[in-house]
Amino acid sequence: MKRLMAALLAIVAMVGSAAAQQERFNIGGMILDPSGVTAMDMFSYSQHTHTFGTARSAAMAGALTSLGGDMSVMSINPAGLGMYRTNEVTITPLVGVARSVNNAPSWERNSATRFSMSNFGAVAKAYEGTGKVVAVNIGFTYNRLADFNYRTSFYNLEAESTISGVFARQLQQSGMRSDNFYDNNDYFDWWRIDPKYWGAALGYRCGLVYDKDENGNPRPWAPDMYGTAPAVDQYMNLESRGSLGEYAFSFGMNVDNKLYIGATLGMQSLYHRRKLYYGEEYSYKPENRPVGNELRYFNYDQVSTVDGAGVNLKVGVTYRPIKSLRLGVAVHTPTLYSLDYSYQAKMLSRVEDNQTGRPITPDPEAMTEVWRDNGPHSWNFSSPVRLLLGASYMFGNMAIISVDYERDWYNTIRTKKTPVGKGVYNDFFRQQFKGSNTVRVGAELKPIPILALRAGYSFNGSMVKDKKTEFSSPITYQTHYGTAGVGMSWGFIFVDLAYQYVAEKRSDYRLFYSLDMVGDKLADNQVTYQDDYSGLFASNLTRHNVIMTVGFRF
Repeated sequence: MKRLMAALLAIVAMVGSAAAQQERFNIGGMILDPSGVTAMDMFSYSQHTHTFGTARSAAMAGALTSLGGDMSVMSINPAGLGMYRTNEVTITPLVGVARSVNNAPSWERNSATRFSMSNFGAVAKAYEGTGKVVAVNIGFTYNRLADFNYRTSFYNLEAESTISGVFARQLQQSGMRSDNFYDNNDYFDWWRIDPKYWGAALGYRCGLVYDKDENGNPRPWAPDMYGTAPAVDQYMNLESRGSLGEYAFSFGMNVDNKLYIGATLGMQSLYHRRKLYYGEEYSYKPENRPVGNELRYFNYDQVSTVDGAGVNLKVGVTYRPIKSLRLGVAVHTPTLYSLDYSYQAKMLSRVEDNQTGRPITPDPEAMTEVWRDNGPHSWNFSSPVRLLLGASYMFGNMAIISVDYERDWYNTIRTKKTPVGKGVYNDFFRQQFKGSNTVRVGAELKPIPILALRAGYSFNGSMVKDKKTEFSSPITYQTHYGTAGVGMSWGFIFVDLAYQYVAEKRSDYRLFYSLDMVGDKLADNQVTYQDDYSGLFASNLTRHNVIMTVGFRF
């Protein structure tokens, strides 16, 4: 019990959909988070990687801060654009397979396959001279920065916990009564209800919770139509789609073939759609069955969509103290994001007459409730500032080794505008996150002039202050990349192929929880019931990406 209470207390510090306001009950969890953009979402949208882009960059784990001469450098260190000696056009499709590994038995599919675009763009010589300024190049490219495509599905039998208890607490602390849901014409008016309470309101409409006794007199909100201690089977399925990409407008300058200077205006495009299903089924011992109507199951579907854009600036310098050695440094300003958010929810339940076993309604679909919040609701925030350092050494025309170091200050993420205020969000980032360290190593070997063999490794260290912290939704806090590839060139045409293996370590999370709070502490009379929180779950991800670039130089 002490361990459980310690874990629940750790959740108190988290920011979920309901924790953005000061409330007596601290309520959250993965099933309740979709009704708004959470701090965990903003953190995830700030996690940029440089292991996509072109197949050459992917095969070398993105270790191009000092190397240059590749379309991906416009999103890494634009100084590398100054190393181009020809015009170039590339296109890079990507096939990715993501698989979730859960600590609970699989229910439906835990894998997702997606075809998408990793890179396309062009570089052109704007100036070529014989003086100190050897060349000025300009470029435009799209580089993929993050992938949100995955699927997680599992079940948990005889959990003895139900989300109905959390729904009841939500409605109780809101001060709303069921009579408040209806307008003067006795029509159920969804616009009277804040979206964060829609799940609870759907629960009321579908028989999960109620606030009146058998005589119609008011009583506190509580789970309804349950017997004593039912066995609860839980089912969860999350399908996530989308990506974060950057359209980069860049220039790079070559000064005396020793100093390279560049800058990029990055316009980022973000799209993230999540379909979340959660269901519970109930079974009762004969002596514990409810009197009268009996709830048998409910299905709860939610769909949330985040669609937004961001802008940032990247500046970089690369220096060649000797012909074979290159040293690079780049700074990425925070990306300023503006996000639009939409949300919809649907619930279906089956309630049976305990005496006959027949459903209360002949068609269970008649008990379906759907509501859509199409917004848009604006959420603005800024991502971390980033510092990249790199060194590469060329062994003639035979081989290259390149090493990068990146520092990202995740504790500097800041919300600028949200529909529910920004103070708690910013406190969350300061208290829970820190700067992270990323190391990338890439190598290239050319046994013959037309053939290149490549390999790389990247490690993204934790940015969470305490790895044991439970978040209301899973976040990726540590990532390993293993990469390999091959490239061939024939005159003005080249083709590169890369494979990536990605292992994402994700935080533990709960499907739902509620704690009786006074300020930031548990209330003195706190009583923890089994229906106040779900079990603790873990869903790590592995990814397999195959990337191919076709390019033309002229």
